[in-house]
Amino acid sequence: MHNKTWIIGIIIVFFAVISNSCTKTAGKELTDDEVVELYNKAKEAYGWFDLTTIPFDAEKCIETDGERYFEVSEPGITSKKALVDYLNEFFADDITEGLMAMSSDRYVEHEGKLYVLPMDRGTDIFKGAESYEVIRVSEKQIKLAVTVEIYGDPVLRNVSGHKQYDFFLEFSDGRWRFTNFKMVR
Repeated sequence: MHNKTWIIGIIIVFFAVISNSCTKTAGKELTDDEVVELYNKAKEAYGWFDLTTIPFDAEKCIETDGERYFEVSEPGITSKKALVDYLNEFFADDITEGLMAMSSDRYVEHEGKLYVLPMDRGTDIFKGAESYEVIRVSEKQIKLAVTVEIYGDPVLRNVSGHKQYDFFLEFSDGRWRFTNFKMVR
């Protein structure tokens, strides 16, 4: 009798584990639109380091080492740790670490708030619209092929070619994150 109870208990646990695994698998699937939305959010966040400046309040600034830093106004980002946590929603740890390292003097904390030194470069005027193709490589990896128009003349915006960039999303720690990333324009 004791052995039957033990076996039944093991079977119940086994089915609970299998059921939980199936639920987690279903919960991690992304639609094509969700993949593109994640890319656009990642592109915005990456751009705060490579293209433009995180939103800031031009009325609130401090001076540090002869530079004017402005208070970050992006909701929920009030410290370097909060910025790292936000970036980790989209990027693998090594990408986040690289972004923070290359901008170590661009973000400063002062009296419990995060400040930024504005820097903008603008986009590549020889590149135009983006199009997307979502390719499901495996259950835990998605390839997003981003194709960008190349202009022969940026004023006329005549498309002379295209360039494709491949970005990979991997599912780990309960979320999808890019394992490679860069600005395409």
